[in-house]
Amino acid sequence: MNRLARKRILGFTVIELMIVLVIVAILLALAYPSYIQYVRKGKRGEAQQLLMNWSINQEIFRSNNPQYATTAQLPVPTNDNYTFTLPARSATAYTLQAAATGDQVNDEARDGTSCTPLTLDQNGVKLPAVCWE
Repeated sequence: MNRLARKRILGFTVIELMIVLVIVAILLALAYPSYIQYVRKGKRGEAQQLLMNWSINQEIFRSNNPQYATTAQLPVPTNDNYTFTLPARSATAYTLQAAATGDQVNDEARDGTSCTPLTLDQNGVKLPAVCWE
């Protein structure tokens, strides 16, 4: 027998490689949307934390002054994924708001509710409520 005829060629066939690529593509197609959802939820959590800290600072300011702070008196939080504003403020009330920017505008709660803008007022009312769970 010929020496070359007895030697077995090792390796993968093109068909086997294509099957593996198809399986990997299917797994990625299923996993990627969930990954993006968790990334957005994490960024939303950062914005919520900044709103809560801003609210605490408003209450500290109010305990020493006759009214809540303006944006000139109390620095506005900054974040790459949200724009923070103080759309309503008086001596006895305020509303803090975080509006999503960039890809974060597509952030949704499990029930499909849009999670932008996030708001928090002096009574601790958080809207949309489902996005704060």
